[in-house]
Amino acid sequence: MKKEEYFADDRCIIPEEIKKMSREELDAEIERMEKEAKRKKEQRQPLAAV
Repeated sequence: MKKEEYFADDRCIIPEEIKKMSREELDAEIERMEKEAKRKKEQRQPLAAV
């Protein structure tokens, strides 16, 4: 079986405010966003069976 190569489309526009962040600021923002995503995931309620 031939393995297909995978190419991610990584084209995006990075806002200037992010480009100007220091490494510490980026790390802090990533940590904040990961905590927020984890909190939202925990708050989601499972779908009711129909």
